[in-house]
Amino acid sequence: MVAPAAIAPIRTSRRVSMGFSFGGILSVASRFRYIVSPQTEGGFMHLFARRTLAAALLVSASTSAWAQGYPDRPLRLVVGFPPGGSGDFLARIIADELTREIGQPVVVDNKPGAGSNIAAEHVARAASDGYTILLAGNFTHAINPWLYKNLSWDPHRDFTPITEVALMSIIVCVTPERGIRSMKELIARVRSEPGKWFYASPGNGTSQHLAGAELNRITGTDMQHVPFKGGAPSLQAVLAGDVQVMIGTTPVVLPQIRAGKLVPLALITRAPSRMVPGVPGMEEAGVPGLDLGSWWGIWAPPGIPSEVKQRLYASITKVMRLPQVAEKLAREAMEPEVSASPEEFAAFVRRDHASYEAIVKSSGAKAD
Repeated sequence: MVAPAAIAPIRTSRRVSMGFSFGGILSVASRFRYIVSPQTEGGFMHLFARRTLAAALLVSASTSAWAQGYPDRPLRLVVGFPPGGSGDFLARIIADELTREIGQPVVVDNKPGAGSNIAAEHVARAASDGYTILLAGNFTHAINPWLYKNLSWDPHRDFTPITEVALMSIIVCVTPERGIRSMKELIARVRSEPGKWFYASPGNGTSQHLAGAELNRITGTDMQHVPFKGGAPSLQAVLAGDVQVMIGTTPVVLPQIRAGKLVPLALITRAPSRMVPGVPGMEEAGVPGLDLGSWWGIWAPPGIPSEVKQRLYASITKVMRLPQVAEKLAREAMEPEVSASPEEFAAFVRRDHASYEAIVKSSGAKAD
């Protein structure tokens, strides 16, 4: 977590900001006489250049004034999941606190479908004014571009990254009836019974699917992937004994772990998480080299004014540092995490996107 940054006021007076007159800007432009004086050779063209410069300065001043008054109406927080899921849960926590922070309503807009691609496309094509923003995970910007061949948007060119907001762990689990208590025991069993072990995930190309594929590759095992339409049906298949291994996110599996119906073997990350005490990371569990976390972030459409980008960043990161936000996320074993800057987040997304190319290709994953 980065140290709290100074937060600028979200609203400023339009009256002060709009205190520019066209004549005043012309007086600024007239200082550049060697460029724009109509008395110089080619006076007409220089007069045209003078007026063009003045108009450009006026537009710049107006844009800055508008950005300083942002936001003056409700924002939409678009999420690619239906109500009730982990993404919706996180979106509503952020929207509630951000509403209080900026003094304008932040409305959650659920646009499920196509692995969150519908939501992403909607925001990529939205107006570049900062009033429509996207909450999405690494699946949208790091995985989907390798999974879907004909996306209508580019994960970098068509978005303005704002900040990372949360981390969510993925856990390898079995039911107690399997008699397995560690990753080493699971790997030994799978190797001793080739072709007979299966793992469940919420769908093809999901982080959970790819985590299982990487686990097979690194350990030399051959667990077969069984995709389901979501976390709940994959969980039910494991609890019913139809599939032996569950690879799921903490919001899905943690209640069953607490109830004693699932045995957590390890997180699909190098190190353990304080959100899931007692569960080792892969390095401690004896599987070094496997480190696939699940994260969430916020993006705006491309080309938003820099002042709006910075205000979004300051407001959202301030909200994510609130103790009550951390407490609410902890109920789903999610952890607040913010970027040091929008630029740092953009670089992080590019690295994660690049790292998934080989993972998706080696897994053979294809979009449904």
